[in-house]
Amino acid sequence: MQIVPYQQELCPALPTVIGNVDYQEFRATLVRIEEILERSGVEKKFVGERLEQYRKQAEQNGRVVSEKELAGVAQHAVRALRCNIVRQLLGEGCRGFSVRLADSPLLQQFCGIARLDVIQVPSKSTLDRYARWVDEESVRKVVDELNRSAANPGKRGKQPLGLARPLDLDAYFLDTTCVQANIHFPVDWVLLRDAARTLIKAIRGIRKHGLKHRMPEPADLLRQMNRLAIEMTQVARKRANSKKERKRVLRAMKSLTQVIRRHAGRAVAGDRSQRGPGPTDPWANRWRAQAASGGDCTGAPTHHCRGQGAERPKDLESL
Repeated sequence: MQIVPYQQELCPALPTVIGNVDYQEFRATLVRIEEILERSGVEKKFVGERLEQYRKQAEQNGRVVSEKELAGVAQHAVRALRCNIVRQLLGEGCRGFSVRLADSPLLQQFCGIARLDVIQVPSKSTLDRYARWVDEESVRKVVDELNRSAANPGKRGKQPLGLARPLDLDAYFLDTTCVQANIHFPVDWVLLRDAARTLIKAIRGIRKHGLKHRMPEPADLLRQMNRLAIEMTQVARKRANSKKERKRVLRAMKSLTQVIRRHAGRAVAGDRSQRGPGPTDPWANRWRAQAASGGDCTGAPTHHCRGQGAERPKDLESL
């Protein structure tokens, strides 16, 4: 692998900043990353592979590249590698990182663009090209080479990356953070409430597009269902006659769901008649996909069959 030398620019020393612990930690992180890139030889191999690829493309086009041109390619390879590393570390987009790079002497020195006179910062388009400059296989080679350097115990106890002990590649580090999912237990009355909300959303969408029916406002129907749901949660806390009260509230919820279902069916039918037949019927398809499968199940005596130990009807589960 041939290394093309290029002249390093003189850059000013970084200012001494005190009073901000986060800045000090971030600066130490960048210094450590730069040390790892140089000691592991990852950066040098990455630049060598980019130069070899550039030469092959030039030979295929029947063009001879000069040393000056190769030096420019090597500079861009170093900038691309470091800009991508620090941009992913900060979680910035191309536009935001370009602005932050123009304003930060620390980032300028790490990315190799710091100068004494004029500083040329990569634009957002250049940063976007840097992000798509290499394929996944090339990036994987860099990561594998870095892992091998970290796992190498070295000679005479000197680890190549200066680690206290070599990295154990047999150990797996997993993120086991528990995140609360936006789901709930499929209780009958909760499913009925969800079905009512789905149908009301469809009715609202149809009425929003100018189709009106002589029916209560969708918000009133949804308010009634929410009141019944609150009543169900309060009944569950009572011990005396709680089973009988839950059955009463469940019957009321099922009756209200039937009313909402009939209104939604008429709304969909009226929307179809107003728009005329066509190859696509978005409101009807949406209503059928989300709610029609559970419309007939609202009359099923789930509260009776549950007491006999039977399983929950599959049509109610589909809600």
